[in-house]
Amino acid sequence: MADSQSAGARVLVLHSSRFGMSTRIAQAVCDQLSAAGLNPDLQALDATSTPTDYDALVMVMSVRYGHFDKAAFHLVKQHRAWLDAHPTMVMTVSLTARTPEKRDPTVHSYTVKFLQQAAWTPTHTEVVAGQLDYPSYKIWDRLAIQMIMSMTKGPTDPKTVIEYTDWDRVRAAADEFADTVKA
Repeated sequence: MADSQSAGARVLVLHSSRFGMSTRIAQAVCDQLSAAGLNPDLQALDATSTPTDYDALVMVMSVRYGHFDKAAFHLVKQHRAWLDAHPTMVMTVSLTARTPEKRDPTVHSYTVKFLQQAAWTPTHTEVVAGQLDYPSYKIWDRLAIQMIMSMTKGPTDPKTVIEYTDWDRVRAAADEFADTVKA
């Protein structure tokens, strides 16, 4: 394993995605980390994910109906000592983050709840908006998301496709994290 202060540090980038947007965002993070001289390894988050062969960890996770993938909790529980000793970033992908005030990770309710339940404080925490794509959703997902959007004054037209992701912020967050890894 490389020293985290050396150029070319290995970064495990895990993604948990329901409709593919978190995977796209995780790939953009990887691209930015590579451009910064690091060696990212993109993998899907699952119950067997392990960061111990790496110098740093990024988890890009979507929120589904207020919840994160259970594998994220498992990873934190299983690798707590490693996580506390290495640079880490949690990037939440949430449609609620379509408004600026909901992008603050200190007040984003789902991110706060996840970190409290996991009893973990990553080095970096970021919240970005994903994509609303009603036509690609199955009926139950569409109805549930329309209900949530109705409550949060978002679009409910079933033909709506809107990408809310602030790609500049995604790249900037990856750059900030890369600086931490290289420090």
